[in-house]
Order: sequence, then C-alpha cells, then structure tokens
Amino acid sequence: MVRGVKLRMEEYVPAGNFLKTSFVRDRVELTTRFSEFTDDFEAEFLAQLVKVDTLEQTLKLTKEQKQMTLSLYEAADVLNKELNFLIFYFKRAGLESDLLSQLKSDLRGKNIEGACYKMEGLIQYVTENEAILVSKGMAVGFANTLSIAKNTLAGKNASQNEIMDIKGQLHESNAKEYKKLYDYIATIVSAGKIMYANASKVDEYTITRLVSRMRVVKKETAMSEAV
Repeated sequence: MVRGVKLRMEEYVPAGNFLKTSFVRDRVELTTRFSEFTDDFEAEFLAQLVKVDTLEQTLKLTKEQKQMTLSLYEAADVLNKELNFLIFYFKRAGLESDLLSQLKSDLRGKNIEGACYKMEGLIQYVTENEAILVSKGMAVGFANTLSIAKNTLAGKNASQNEIMDIKGQLHESNAKEYKKLYDYIATIVSAGKIMYANASKVDEYTITRLVSRMRVVKKETAMSEAV
C-alpha cells in the first residue's frame, strides 16, 4: 500500500466500503489492463468485506469502549473535584498534601491505575487523621466515601481494560481474515492509482484520501450521537 500510510485494523472495513463503490463501478474498465479483476475477484472481495464486517459487529466494541471510556473519565473528573474539598480540610488542619496533589495530577492525566494506587494511601491517611479533619469541616466517615469512589474507578477501569483485551483478541484470533481483506484493498488501490493517475478519480484509490473521508464520517457520526 502507500508508503508511510497504514490503516488500523478497525479501519479496514470502512476503507473497504469506500473502495467498494469505486471498484464495482470501474472493475470492467480496470480489467482492460488488470485481467485478474474478474467477476470472481469482485465477489470474493465483497464476501471478505462482509466477513470482516461481521466479525467487527459481533461485539460492537468500538461504541461500547467509547461509552466505558467516557464513564471512566467522568468518574475521574468527579473524584478530582471532590478532592478540592479535601485539600481545603488538609490545609486547615496543617496536614501534608503532596499525596493529594499527585493523585489529582494522575486523575487529570487519566492515569487511572496510578490514581487507584495512591487512593489506598490517601484513604489510610484520612482515616488516621479523621478527628482533626472533621474539626476542620470534613464529614465523618469521609474515608469510606473515598473508598467507594476508588472502587468505582477501579471497576470502570477494569471493564475498559477487559473490553480492550477482547478487541485485541478479536483482531488477533482473526488476523488471517483481516490480512486477506487488507490484501484485496492493497491490490485494488495499487491498480487504481496506476490506471487513473491522470484522472480526478485517482483520489478514490488513494489511502490518504480514504482515511480523510473516514475521519469526516466519523466526526459527523460522533456529533450526531452527541446531540
């Protein structure tokens, strides 16, 4: 394929669908110079596209992963804001707040594993200093609130990691099917770029253009879902 441009596995189907329209339209013309583009080649390409699309749709992981990521980051933002109150209580009590600052930095940077690890130390520190913190305005039992928040964050993070692992396994276990589709795409694109080098339709056989079109569609879909 085009040097320096690489499709991600989840982009094979969208790219294939864009390319399909052009290839089906131009296939007969392409056979005048590329005899391998027979009816059977077209049928096999379309069948492979459907096969990989079915694999992608089985778990619908992309949308689910986006929702889980959004939920995870929302929980991190809520906790980060809640910690602002704790900083106030710490300052009023004259307690060291370096751990709090590091924790908030992790939350802002979406370093969830690091944040959960630091939460353990914070919960213990708050528990040990509960009396003085309560005297400065902190609610009794606030350490338990922090523990619940930490468990929620850890649970959402584990779910997101599980989804990512499943998606990776999906691609890995079906690598041959993805490669087969990629090979069809690469062959068609290479031929189309030669055949239509001096025509405007060459863009339809250029991966950078296909990627650009996919991003536009992706952005428009995301915007419509957000409305």
